[in-house]
Amino acid sequence: MITLKPDAKITIMMPHHNKALGMAMALATPMQLEQLKEGKDLKSVVDSLLHSKTSNTKSDQVLLDILKNNGIFKQFGNFTHELKTVLTTLKTIPQLAPKLAPLEASLKSIDKLDIPTLKGQISNSGVFMESKIASATLPMQTIRETLQNLQLLLAQTNHTEAKNISLALSEFLEHPVLDKAGEDIGSARMLIKTVQTLTDTLERILPKIDPITHQEAKIIESIQTSIKQLTPFTKPEHLLIQSQLEEHLNHDIKSQLMKLSDELKTLSTPVSNEVQTKLDLLITNIDYNQLLSHLDSSNTLYFPFSWDKLEEGSLSFKKREEKKFYCEVNLQLKEYGKIDLIMALYEGNQLEIQAHTEKSEFKKLIQEHLSTLRALLTQAGINPRSIRVYDATESSASHTSAYTPEDTDFHTGFEVKV
Repeated sequence: MITLKPDAKITIMMPHHNKALGMAMALATPMQLEQLKEGKDLKSVVDSLLHSKTSNTKSDQVLLDILKNNGIFKQFGNFTHELKTVLTTLKTIPQLAPKLAPLEASLKSIDKLDIPTLKGQISNSGVFMESKIASATLPMQTIRETLQNLQLLLAQTNHTEAKNISLALSEFLEHPVLDKAGEDIGSARMLIKTVQTLTDTLERILPKIDPITHQEAKIIESIQTSIKQLTPFTKPEHLLIQSQLEEHLNHDIKSQLMKLSDELKTLSTPVSNEVQTKLDLLITNIDYNQLLSHLDSSNTLYFPFSWDKLEEGSLSFKKREEKKFYCEVNLQLKEYGKIDLIMALYEGNQLEIQAHTEKSEFKKLIQEHLSTLRALLTQAGINPRSIRVYDATESSASHTSAYTPEDTDFHTGFEVKV
């Protein structure tokens, strides 16, 4: 069972937790290490990674170069195929066979692709596991912060009963129930009951408060907003962090792989080193995508579907500007070689697509079906503004990113060429 730890939100950045970062640091040259950090200590690198950023730092770029250009990170292969192989072997172990269902359920075929399935596969890919862990604490964090805000707002009103509630809230904020409600169902019930009594009382007395100034009117509006933030909390079990973790992580691939890894260590029957190595590589693959996502300010993951024609693949999503979204799909197909799809969506339903193929015959095949693609996109409510297809013979310049520069005039199309 995965339990929440105080440092859970930062573990994807630590080398002893994130295997990809550990590998990158081990592969860095002395010059790269010099560029990565001052004082040559790991803490400075981690501190840099943990800070929210609006642009990539020099250290980010150095790590990106290591991750993208070192051959060791290009040998992960087809994630779903490797997962299938591991599961086939583990099914032969009686102690493990009943526990493999969540991972088996994650092996969705590309033939079953639809919008809900796509969303589910991306959400449960493991890349967002730490985010799910952090979200398990949000209910308690929201309640505490909202109560603190209410206490300050009520103290600023000109109403005696409201001020008295502010004093009572000040005392309640020191009550142990707020610390225990995330772990103990009895404390959670007490907190929910207190919150409901508070909101009922405030809704009763708010109409009696007559704001004299514009500032007082804004305070009343803020109190009403805080009440709305508290009203959804009606079920004590939704405050329990462990139950939230189990709900969020039940289908998460990384969490299931970590559980499985722990199970393997407890088996009395030895498991082959090959199986343990493959399991470790699957987790490292997810770690790699997590780190790549963070460094490149994107959401990057392996191709999350089972497809016999695929050798390996990845997806990357990014929001570059307000209401402009970009997606890059990189595939290595068994028959047609490499294809990179670069897409940009803006104004809600305006889509531009570029396809970069390794083989000219594949380019011709795509072009033969462009009319069908346009028709399907239109049926889905998407307007294909432009669809361009290039092959390796048409340009010697290699594209490295799906995302146009900030100063590019988007409506003229993004001219990334192979």
